[in-house]
Amino acid sequence: MIFLSTSDNNLGKSFSQMGCALGAEKTACRDLSRIANASLGELSKSNQNLIVFPKILGANKDDIDKLPLFTMAGSGEGEAELAKVKVTTGNLMGFVGSGETQLEITSRFTPHELGDLKEDFFLHYMLEKVFALNLFDLKHLSGSGTFDFLLFLFPSYLQKALTQGIYKTYQSFQKNDANLKGGVDVSRHIKENIPFRGRISYNTRERTSDNDMTELIRHTIEVIKTKPIGKTVLFRNEEIRRAVETIVAATPSYNSNARERIISKNAKPVNHAFYTAYRPLQKLCLAILRHEKLKYGSNSKQIYGILFDGAWLWEEYLATILTKCNLKHPRNKESLGGIRMFEKSDDELSCVNNGRKIYPDFYRKNDDSGKGGCILDAKYKHLQNGVSREDLYQIVTYMHTMKISNGGFIYPFPVSDSHPDLERKTFKLAGLGGFVDTIGFPIPQNTKNYESFTELMKKNETELMSICNY
Repeated sequence: MIFLSTSDNNLGKSFSQMGCALGAEKTACRDLSRIANASLGELSKSNQNLIVFPKILGANKDDIDKLPLFTMAGSGEGEAELAKVKVTTGNLMGFVGSGETQLEITSRFTPHELGDLKEDFFLHYMLEKVFALNLFDLKHLSGSGTFDFLLFLFPSYLQKALTQGIYKTYQSFQKNDANLKGGVDVSRHIKENIPFRGRISYNTRERTSDNDMTELIRHTIEVIKTKPIGKTVLFRNEEIRRAVETIVAATPSYNSNARERIISKNAKPVNHAFYTAYRPLQKLCLAILRHEKLKYGSNSKQIYGILFDGAWLWEEYLATILTKCNLKHPRNKESLGGIRMFEKSDDELSCVNNGRKIYPDFYRKNDDSGKGGCILDAKYKHLQNGVSREDLYQIVTYMHTMKISNGGFIYPFPVSDSHPDLERKTFKLAGLGGFVDTIGFPIPQNTKNYESFTELMKKNETELMSICNY
């Protein structure tokens, strides 16, 4: 197996810069060329073993489904050309496997050099906050560790699915009793009930919770139980425990030997108008179960992995902080919670095709005195050298539409200081007035362990909350 490592937004790295062993460049180039320059939406739909967050690709303002996982420039034909091949990453973090090659993409805030890869504390911390995980002890992560996050994500996906109720479908049953509820199976009745003993053989369809979907979830639970961290994942609180017990009770026909059959039965994504939360859960379960066959070192031709959009993850992480300051976080990636740009709905429909609404990342409306409002935009990109024209126009538009005089951008930046502080710059607008802030959130680089990193991040979060309470 060929292991490569790089970071997000790497500006282009050669195979040697990513730690490729001598003589393996040709194989790595062949494997990565299968997925290079292809849109993320296309790869995700055609590869069940590739999990991408956010789950709803193409339903967000960043058009992540249209972006490539990474780009690769160069032909790779001949040793001289192989040395010139460059792999350029974007905002995606995680890992992806293709053929005999596995590419690990850490956050760009992970200080490492070839041969001395450090823990990706920033990615781990954001995942812990966003998914309410307990990753304080990272010793359980094996290898690169990223795929192990699938196990930790399972409880939150299960709980969300169960809020829609236990998944039920109509199943066909062959019964032989006195409670006739369907068409009589004459041939089977003659075979089983002659001489007549009061029973009738019949075929019926009943709506049941013991079906291919719930069986898939049950098999996933049983696999997680076998892991050293299984109890931590499945039984860390009463709510998760009840969710697991619900699935166990709903699947009395569970048979560990039927795992392959259940996996094949779930090859087609579930498409139900009501049970919408079960589709991402189904994909997650399949990834966990199939990973049993995708052990590192295999020569599988499949494309697999787990990827996180850094821009989405950064925004969701900030939501865990800013919502405590009474800032609302619209579900902009699902086009929910938008604010009208026009006072009259007729104007909205006639002025712009399909209407027009704005979706600030975070906002707080003015109080009764017309003050205290705030609009903030989460940016994963570099803003140390200034804000782009498009981003500035967007935030000013939001401020004008909502009659809010304070807006700004929050972005992460690396620092090596032992006690870093937020970097806040304020700029006054002309015309109708108002203020635009750029708030740099420092990401510690030289912490000795995850505990120290966590302490510094919490300090920065407290400082950010004090700024955003204006």
